[in-house]
Amino acid sequence: MKKNALAILLMIISLAGCNSGPRHSPSPRSKSIDDMPSQPTERTDSQNAPRYKSASSTIASNESRKSSESLRYVPWPQRRGPAYPDDFWRSWGRDSKEFAPRLWDDTKALVKNPCSLLCLGSAGVAGIVLHGPNADDRVQRYVEKHGSQLNTFWDTAGDAGGNPGVHFALAGALYFTSLARQDLPHYESSKTLLRALAFNGIVTSILKISARTEAPNGNENVWPSGHTSSSFTLATVMWHEYGPWVGVPLTAFAGYVGYERIDARNHHFSDVISGAFIGIAIGHAVSKNEEIRLAGFTVAPYVDPYTGSAGLALAKRW
Repeated sequence: MKKNALAILLMIISLAGCNSGPRHSPSPRSKSIDDMPSQPTERTDSQNAPRYKSASSTIASNESRKSSESLRYVPWPQRRGPAYPDDFWRSWGRDSKEFAPRLWDDTKALVKNPCSLLCLGSAGVAGIVLHGPNADDRVQRYVEKHGSQLNTFWDTAGDAGGNPGVHFALAGALYFTSLARQDLPHYESSKTLLRALAFNGIVTSILKISARTEAPNGNENVWPSGHTSSSFTLATVMWHEYGPWVGVPLTAFAGYVGYERIDARNHHFSDVISGAFIGIAIGHAVSKNEEIRLAGFTVAPYVDPYTGSAGLALAKRW
């Protein structure tokens, strides 16, 4: 009953999201040089002049440094690339602080994306229609009758390759490598992938704990399949970022992961189908939230970190 109720909730969210209003991007804000505090007037007392000049120089230097740092930092809605291109650790720290706000922005984008809402609704429908004697029991009887069709190697490949922890490790390696090398395209792709995987992990975990269903092997909290949803999230984001040459093989492997979960009796058929729809929904929403396209070009807001000038940048990957 809990699984059916949650599946119905997914369908309600998908329907309610269709009525949400348009998204408004925050306007860029920059700090003006005129807002800097003025330097104090120099005193004429010859006895105090050297000491006063030294203090005045220190204050001016500190204010200049603070002003330079504030001008160089561009908020994430108006920025492409690291917050501090010349500083690895400060950029990583800034990305960590911005992770939660950007994840919340992705959540709002999900409920405004028609394709993602359709996938969420489909996940709910699959959880209800395929559960029980309609499909799950038939598939399970077939598996029990014919036994596992995968040997140890292929079973391990599906289990390890579909593990969300492995996906996070790969995305993290791509992030730190691209940040260190100042590789902007891979850096942006890795951040999108990390947020999508985190978003999927949160949604899947909440549904698992709430539904509390039982797997054929006796394990609890199995709807939807976390391995399957994470694999399809990875495949969907990589398809958006790198095209079908990368996306198609990863999508095929994600399908194999779902098959392995059923063959190993770790999940029911409905667990896998719902997990696939959820992964596609989240991967698509997070990826599209990063894109505004014009005539095939990606349109990105741009703010010059040194002058504060704002504008739009067009980019295209060949």
